[in-house]
Amino acid sequence: MMYRKLIIFACLIEVSFLFFLQYRYNNVLNVIAFIGLLVFFMVLSYFLQVQPSKKRKEIALFSQTLSLIFIPIYVITTLPQYTYENAVDKVTQNLEEPYVVNKQKNTLINNESNEIKKGYTFSVEKNSKVNSYVFDPWTAIYHEVRD
Repeated sequence: MMYRKLIIFACLIEVSFLFFLQYRYNNVLNVIAFIGLLVFFMVLSYFLQVQPSKKRKEIALFSQTLSLIFIPIYVITTLPQYTYENAVDKVTQNLEEPYVVNKQKNTLINNESNEIKKGYTFSVEKNSKVNSYVFDPWTAIYHEVRD
């Protein structure tokens, strides 16, 4: 029965970690399925105390443990190279102060292999001139968006 509490605690830690990464990378990560799976495992662990079948408990424990190991490894190995703040710093590194960066919603971008993924969008305002940028956080390629 101790493993149940351990699984629930580990799932809570991983869900918190995934939400932190979503915030840090401005929601460009596709981790909602992993969060859903971890919540499912928490609920499953809770209800396993009612189900006395040893085989079902062993299968559930194995799949939960495997997922608890796989999810953080997968997410960490697929993280973008740049956070939102790093992207803004890279684009604005040659600008003189003062300037204002306005955060915008993320956008879908195509990379070199025609894979569609999310990218950062923001605008930089300097001397009442506004330039908007799209930044690919995996490759650090960015371009100015013309209206």
